[in-house]
Amino acid sequence: MSTLLILELISVLFNIAFLVLLTKELKRGWIYGIIGSLLGAFVIYKNGYYSESILYVFYAAVGIYGYIYWERKSNENFTIKRSSVLQIILLAIAGFLMAFGLGYLMSKTDASKPYYDALSTVFGIMATFLELYKYVVAWGFWIVINGYTIWLYGIKDLNFLALQMIVYTILSVYGFVTWHKKLDNEVAS
Repeated sequence: MSTLLILELISVLFNIAFLVLLTKELKRGWIYGIIGSLLGAFVIYKNGYYSESILYVFYAAVGIYGYIYWERKSNENFTIKRSSVLQIILLAIAGFLMAFGLGYLMSKTDASKPYYDALSTVFGIMATFLELYKYVVAWGFWIVINGYTIWLYGIKDLNFLALQMIVYTILSVYGFVTWHKKLDNEVAS
């Protein structure tokens, strides 16, 4: 087994632990996400997905911020929030426009599949901020992004990362249902 493959597997294990803990709203999950993201960034970069590797470094940085932010908010009423249909539509339009721009920039490099890569990167950044601030719609974005990324990783034979995305898709459905139920219970009380 190559070193890169071992790093990919370790990254996947840390990232799955992160997501499981995040669905349970446990701030220590961010630590697992930081480690898994940094390892994943290296593996993805070595496979020519430059936008995606930037995304993973971004995830690590947001993991640090997320841990600190959730620590500060743990003493406050830090609850799950809804988004309006208009907000979701505007986010989607903005995401596609930014993905096109990033794809264009990355097409000037030797990046592999720059437009496809940019699409998951831009929407991943958007969904990260939505989950950081506990918007339930983040999980809907993640379901689509993770499903799409299964294919993106699969075409580069990043099989452990593709498997991670399958698990992520399932956990994102779980996160959506769990956070939605919790939001409905908070609204009802």
